[in-house]
Amino acid sequence: MAGKEGDDQGLLARRREFLDTYFRKGAEFAQELLHDNEGLRYRVLQLEEELSAARSPAPPSATVRELLQRIEQLEREKESLVGRMAEVELQGRDFTDRYHEIERENNDLANLYIASSQLQAALDVRELCATLIEILLNFVGAKVFALMFREKGEGSLAALVSEGIALAQVPRVKRGEGIIGRVAEGGITYREGEFRPAAVDLARPAICLPLRLRDRVVGVVPIWGYLTQKQGMVDVDFQLFELLSLHAAPALNAARLAGRPADGELWLADLRACLEEA
Repeated sequence: MAGKEGDDQGLLARRREFLDTYFRKGAEFAQELLHDNEGLRYRVLQLEEELSAARSPAPPSATVRELLQRIEQLEREKESLVGRMAEVELQGRDFTDRYHEIERENNDLANLYIASSQLQAALDVRELCATLIEILLNFVGAKVFALMFREKGEGSLAALVSEGIALAQVPRVKRGEGIIGRVAEGGITYREGEFRPAAVDLARPAICLPLRLRDRVVGVVPIWGYLTQKQGMVDVDFQLFELLSLHAAPALNAARLAGRPADGELWLADLRACLEEA
């Protein structure tokens, strides 16, 4: 299932807008620090030129004592500026490290904010499915995954939508059987101890999330593989997983109820009907 059309409407564009709006000051301060450092470097070069000129043969009107005093003054000023420049460079390195750390934190915050707001803003099941796929692709770096929900009266789960794998290839899973079935029954997230970016084993997902509707597990999200550029899991990935686990199913249920009357349960057939009607 494809994501939303138009990059200017996508989650990544919204994240860029969010960061540009709220976190521009850090970048501006970094530029000011670099500008100050360049000014200090330029002044040191000026002092070196003045020292060189002072050490050149003295004009007849100048006394040796005056020249020596001037050289000592320039040496002291240069020493002071060199020390100051070293302090600024050290501050610059510390600031750069902190700036990158803050930038990562800001990106994580933006991802969580945009993901949460988009889940609340989607108006129908199709749009919500596209949003969930985009979150998993662009914010988590998942490559092969599916959204699976309960089949009414079957005691099993099947895929509603998938990414990186044909929908027909996603196996139906009975509750309680295998990793996916146990997550659907027990409601506890499964995660492999070793990060596995590329290999796909449909019986053994790299991670499997329960999707909760109030006190019930109504679906799961198995992730079988990640994008090649993803090097490992980070804290914000697990925060996004928690967000999806708690809020994806309620958002889908609200969108489904807005489009058609139904009972309080969230069944695969109802969600498929909503997709077909959209």
